[in-house]
Amino acid sequence: MDEAIKDIVIPFLRTEGFKGSYPHFTRIKEDKVNLLTFQFSLYSSKFVVEVANCPVGGSTVGGNKIEPSKCRVHYEGRRFRIGSIKHKMDYWFDFNNDLLFF
Repeated sequence: MDEAIKDIVIPFLRTEGFKGSYPHFTRIKEDKVNLLTFQFSLYSSKFVVEVANCPVGGSTVGGNKIEPSKCRVHYEGRRFRIGSIKHKMDYWFDFNNDLLFF
């Protein structure tokens, strides 16, 4: 899955204006900074893609000012996991081989 993300998803993110390095990406817009990150489970073959926005001036974390290019999804109080709204639950993508090859 790691290889597929690097070969397919990251080039797509680049065409959409995202910068950064795997697993954290940012896209600076006129009125906000889009944040995206990949997080893998330590216990199973699952991962989640989290997205959030931060102000164009960056975020403040623990009283420290973080510049926009260094902001991360987990710094923001309001963040979303891709797939959670559709599935109406905290959603993790499962890439278990048993499910991929039937």
